Amino acid sequence: MSFARRLCATSAAMGLMIAGALNAQNSANPPPAGSEPAPTRAGTDPSGELRQRQALGLLAAINQAEINAGQLALARGQNAATRQYAQTMIREHTQNQTALEAWHPDKRSAPTQAKAAEAQAEAAMLAKQRGAAFDAAYLKAMVTDHRKALEVLDTTIIPAAQPADVRTFLKETRVHVADHLAQAERLAGGGAAD
Repeated sequence: MSFARRLCATSAAMGLMIAGALNAQNSANPPPAGSEPAPTRAGTDPSGELRQRQALGLLAAINQAEINAGQLALARGQNAATRQYAQTMIREHTQNQTALEAWHPDKRSAPTQAKAAEAQAEAAMLAKQRGAAFDAAYLKAMVTDHRKALEVLDTTIIPAAQPADVRTFLKETRVHVADHLAQAERLAGGGAAD
């Protein structure tokens, strides 16, 4: 092997080792809660893709929570408007989840697991309700959940997105989530749960 080829091979191996070490360091020493990562130029931050995948994992957990709650509402809900809203949540969050898979969201990260646990606790609370009481509790949960989702999109998920196509997708997702919130507020305030 020529000297130039050995040098290229050695440089490539060193680059992989450094990138691996940086990823391990970033995983072992995450930034303090609420801190924003320093902006970097595209392609210069080896942990940027990891942060993006973790943020997208959080969106995947939000989608799954809304799908599961919608399915529960179809089974337990009494009011036709509430059940129609639940069908919309299942359809639209399933579509978003399917599109999201193209970017390989990290569904095992700590924030994703925390969101999944929060959703399970909410589902357990909703499962105890029946009829009109279920409808009221479900709509209240949808208002709360979609407000939280907007906040997480604005503060965590969208800022972590790197490529323009991911940012565009997330901004479109935000528009849908805001619409879901407005619908839930109308139903909750308009007596749909009665």
